[in-house]
Amino acid sequence: MVGIIVVSHGLFASEAVKSAAMLVGRGERMACEGVLETDTPETFYKRVHKIVEEVDGGDGVVALVDLFGGTPNNTVFQLKREKNVRIITGFNLPMLIYAITERSEETTQDELVKALMSVGASEIKEFGK
Repeated sequence: MVGIIVVSHGLFASEAVKSAAMLVGRGERMACEGVLETDTPETFYKRVHKIVEEVDGGDGVVALVDLFGGTPNNTVFQLKREKNVRIITGFNLPMLIYAITERSEETTQDELVKALMSVGASEIKEFGK
């Protein structure tokens, strides 16, 4: 199964994962990490490296990060050089719910990336107009 990591500034990732778990349960091979004001680039890199290794069962990892070009994104990008990691920026709760409920042992990394990007974009709407 493709692993999922959720990486953000502050507690955004962990709170988003908790919110998804309230709705649909906790996902398998899923972890989260947030960069804190007190982190050095090295300490944050080590924590993200550890969670990538924890969730990667051999099928790769998809990283959902909060912001393109930010420290979480750039840290995961560094890991991409040595690990099988794909990165999607601008994650939202529907993407997490999809990753928990629809990802299976047979889902490939490419299929998951395509589906998560589609779900994420499809849920951005103006309500009531």
